[in-house]
Amino acid sequence: MKRGLIASTLASIVLGLAMIGSALFWLLYPAAPPAERTAADSYTLEELARHDGVDGHDCLVAVDGDVYLIEGFALWSMGRHTPSGGRARCGLDLTEVIDESPHGKSKLRLLKKVGTLE
Repeated sequence: MKRGLIASTLASIVLGLAMIGSALFWLLYPAAPPAERTAADSYTLEELARHDGVDGHDCLVAVDGDVYLIEGFALWSMGRHTPSGGRARCGLDLTEVIDESPHGKSKLRLLKKVGTLE
């Protein structure tokens, strides 16, 4: 019984350290913008729509004229923001939708700005 408790404790410590290490990695090495674009690029609505987050495409969204790369967020999957019920999707201008969310625009600071919307 004592061995099981020690093994469980050690496993919890290792898992916790792995999670902390992963978080630190993403903080120290943020994702680069898509290779073909720079932060000074502008996107049309048609170009933005091609970045729909499915079939290997990047997930880009626009808010207030700025275009952001979304990656590495569990609540964004298959081009959709799960809690939004399908209203927030990659490849769209979310200026109207984002204010309806509980977090509003506060989460934008976590994203990498990759350009502007024409």
